Amino acid sequence: MSVPPPSPSGKATDRLTQAPSRQREMVEARTLYTSRLRDTALGRASLADLALADPEEQIFQLCTYEAVEQLRREHPDRRFDYAIAEAREEATLSGLALEAKGAAIQGRDRWYDLSFRCEVASDLMAVTAFSYLLGAEITRPERDDLDLPTGGPVH
Repeated sequence: MSVPPPSPSGKATDRLTQAPSRQREMVEARTLYTSRLRDTALGRASLADLALADPEEQIFQLCTYEAVEQLRREHPDRRFDYAIAEAREEATLSGLALEAKGAAIQGRDRWYDLSFRCEVASDLMAVTAFSYLLGAEITRPERDDLDLPTGGPVH
């Protein structure tokens, strides 16, 4: 995992306080959590249900699942539990790769900007590559404008 660049004061900056930027480097995931779905009965059942969806929906679901799992582990205090790939702008799907520059992720009834790039296996059962950049908290007025859900996890 890359370390945030030092601030002018010499202290590391927190990714949560900065909006996504093309100048900042995305974090490349070292562990991919969708690959572990086959290891549990619940995971296998989830994959079976997902297989009933169209391929585009499968890719979106796998990638947003991976986003939540990555951020849960990096920031356990935020308790991330839900991500939307197209909160601010439409995501781009090219073959098995999804790029979501205007995504958002929720934790503890707060929303944060998120950008991610995700590649999915040809069988649509796991993510094969994932990188992300967590941005600033989305303000309440912006959250209302974006019509992001409030009041806890969305499932």
